[in-house]
Amino acid sequence: MTGQMSFESLEELFAYFHSEDRCVEEIFRRKWPHGFVCPRCNHGEAYTIRSRRLPLYECRSCRHQCSLIAGTVMEGSRTDLRKWLAAIWLISRTDEGINAVKLSVIIQVTYKTAWAMLHKLRAVMGAADAECPLEHDVRAALTYYGSEHTPLFELHPKEHPYLIAASVNPDNSPTYVKMKQVLRNHLLSDKSLLTAGRTAFVSQHVSSNTSKINIMKHHFRFRRPDVLRHIADQARSWINKTFHGLGGKYLQAYLDEYCYRYNLESQHVSIWERLAAQCLSVNTFIALAWRRRGRTIGRITHAA
Repeated sequence: MTGQMSFESLEELFAYFHSEDRCVEEIFRRKWPHGFVCPRCNHGEAYTIRSRRLPLYECRSCRHQCSLIAGTVMEGSRTDLRKWLAAIWLISRTDEGINAVKLSVIIQVTYKTAWAMLHKLRAVMGAADAECPLEHDVRAALTYYGSEHTPLFELHPKEHPYLIAASVNPDNSPTYVKMKQVLRNHLLSDKSLLTAGRTAFVSQHVSSNTSKINIMKHHFRFRRPDVLRHIADQARSWINKTFHGLGGKYLQAYLDEYCYRYNLESQHVSIWERLAAQCLSVNTFIALAWRRRGRTIGRITHAA
């Protein structure tokens, strides 16, 4: 958190964050790198109240009280800070995924708590993705997650349509990838993307400065070999292996998670460092994540 920090194992992370007090110090530095700043009046000094589990800071000017974790991904949580940091590290790994059952065992929390923690982290990932529209040369194609044995032209109830898209180099190699669900109402005709669906995707996920947009609206025209097809197949395999299949309700959150890690890894950026910064800092990502929560988070809903 202060400077570049990497951990080779969970044991190494726990050794560094050896106590809750150590976590408090690091989160304070991440949240207020230049010292305390009152969120109400911007005053730079505070009294520290230590009668609670976590410190409470009272502004010396306006008397506003601010929790250490207010405005972070941990806001409102009673889970130990060490367990939150472990969850951030575990979901950052690219060697294997983490589901709520496995997380609950590793950090010793209930399944319900582990599930909520992971979905809060995925909401931050989705909000971060919303800040990065596709630009320059954009390619996209309609594809589906779900059963492999489905009609060729009719959309099966267990098929969940989404657009996989990327900003690409002249050699068609992707520089940034997005996967966004397409809601069926008014945006699809069986297995074909309607003009309204294309317009909605472009308005929500593509920069206005984009010079070229190519969207394949028919799934059965998805040719092999194709880089978008390859990435979609990888995402599908990862979801099936880690979560043993999904329905459509929370699919977007898992697509966002896959793209978040894929994009940072391809850019040689530390996923742990970036996610920790976005989860523990007071920034727009947390607020945006909460505003975008719900069934339509990140999805292509309608034309703007």
